Amino acid sequence: MATENLKEAVRQALPQWLREDPAIRQVLREALIEVLRPWEEVLSELRSFRQEAEKQREADRQVLTGLTQAVQQLIETSRANSDAIQMLVARSEEHSRRLEEHSEVIRRLVERVEEHSQRLEEHSEVIRRLVERVEEHSRRLEEHSEVIRRLVERVEEHSRRLEEHSEVIRRLVERVEEHSRRLEEHSQRLEEHSRRLEEHSEVIRRLVERVEEHSRRLEEHSEVIRQLIEKVERHAQVIERLLAAVDRHSQEIRRLGATIGAIGARWGLHSEAAFRDGMAALLQEAGWQVDRFLAMDPEGYVFGRPDQVEIDVVIRDGKAILIEIRSSVSRGDVAAFQRKAEFYARRTGLPVARRILISPMVDPRARDLAQQMGMEVYTYPEDVPPESPAGG
Repeated sequence: MATENLKEAVRQALPQWLREDPAIRQVLREALIEVLRPWEEVLSELRSFRQEAEKQREADRQVLTGLTQAVQQLIETSRANSDAIQMLVARSEEHSRRLEEHSEVIRRLVERVEEHSQRLEEHSEVIRRLVERVEEHSRRLEEHSEVIRRLVERVEEHSRRLEEHSEVIRRLVERVEEHSRRLEEHSQRLEEHSRRLEEHSEVIRRLVERVEEHSRRLEEHSEVIRQLIEKVERHAQVIERLLAAVDRHSQEIRRLGATIGAIGARWGLHSEAAFRDGMAALLQEAGWQVDRFLAMDPEGYVFGRPDQVEIDVVIRDGKAILIEIRSSVSRGDVAAFQRKAEFYARRTGLPVARRILISPMVDPRARDLAQQMGMEVYTYPEDVPPESPAGG
């Protein structure tokens, strides 16, 4: 009560002292300047850091703009290559169609050649029969000669019959001459067929040459298409590398944002709860489903007084993974997190498989203590592996 009265008396008398005593005013001014000087240094550092962050953000924006333009140019080039490939495919289809037409013409020519061969076989058969008939006639002529010889011996007796035989011989001669004429006609027709076969062979040879020329040009087109496909694949690889670079820049920007948030939470520009919520959201983006555990600690085991205990928890295979997200970590924070883990295990009865600390600003002594106690310490949420690291 006396202390309160003294404070009240000082509060009432202080304005009068300041008006009447310049020494007191000077002392109070120096004390205020001494108190505010660290804050001015902190604000100066924050302004410098903000300017550096703005410069880095502008540089990243320019890099992303250049990458976007390069990707757009690659897309346009790929479209032009696709049009050229479609044109080549259309020309290849036209060549295939013309080859089909040539194949049909060759097939018809082959059929006609086979038909001519068949007719030549028929002519050969006719000629063979004519030869047999001529031989038969020759044989019969021999018989007639024998008869004539006998008739000559009996010329006087058979003159009338010789005349008849002469007439018969004349007729046979006429028939032989007729056979000779027909053989000449057949020979001419055979020569005509041979000439036409030679012409057909020449046409077929030219067709074969054209088919070979088409095959050569198709090979050249295939080589051009293969080179175009290789260029498209190289462009795709370049695009993949650009996308990977964009992902890396995005991760760096997120990490920079997390660091700025940590500094802001450290110096009071943002609340610790807002920073923790933002980092928890990044952890969920990395594939972790985080739940919030809230329970009252009436005995004051964690904080030394009755208070509410709050822990981020992931449950896997019936085991708990406890996660502590802070803007900065000291040795006291490590000890408090250990007491939280023990309080959670007693309260829920679940075994604690892993204890994970996530903070962009960790005191080296706090990191050594956390490792001695078997905790995992990470700077950013995406650094946390899905499984416990070996020996952790």
